[in-house]
Amino acid sequence: MVSAGRVHLAQGSLVVLEGLDRSGKTTQRDRLKRLDWITPAPVFTHMPSGLKQLTEGIYRLTEDATISSPLARQLLHLACHAENVSALACARAEGGVVLDRWWWSTVAYGWFAGRLADAGLAESVFFGLIDAVWSQHPANLVFLFTNPYVHDTLNRDEVRDGYSRLAAQYPDVTVQVPVAEPDEVTNFLVTHLRDAGLLLSEDSSS
Repeated sequence: MVSAGRVHLAQGSLVVLEGLDRSGKTTQRDRLKRLDWITPAPVFTHMPSGLKQLTEGIYRLTEDATISSPLARQLLHLACHAENVSALACARAEGGVVLDRWWWSTVAYGWFAGRLADAGLAESVFFGLIDAVWSQHPANLVFLFTNPYVHDTLNRDEVRDGYSRLAAQYPDVTVQVPVAEPDEVTNFLVTHLRDAGLLLSEDSSS
């Protein structure tokens, strides 16, 4: 396991692990969680399951139940986002947040791969809903994982295109994650967090 010393995440930070299914996001979230964090440690969570029993239940429903409408699935996900955003803001103000999936997943898997425009949903309405939830909570860094280690049928070309467009739209916060062994990827993340001034050592001021 990578040793980064005793560290803390800069107060107010939101770090996002985003990208294709089976590309290592959750593995790296768990590895970052095991760093030697100074109290208050960051909150590590997943979206849309989030920090509440209600949204964990909704997420399980979207994973286990048959949902024929791509729009219904994304509205359920956005409901989870809306329910969690105030708790995430509080956590961010204390020890920072590391979030496994963000609204980019809603766009890539919903708008692009779900072809919501073909279902008659106006782009302004869809992105207006996302803005209503997230416009006051921008990310400091988005680590983008686009190389699955295991085949997943959900990782269609439309999803890749969606992430590519988002990365191009937000180049200042997007960091493309390379294909490498887990230790190497963790080192890559830690280095970029330090370089961005988000990961601070024990004797650093926040």
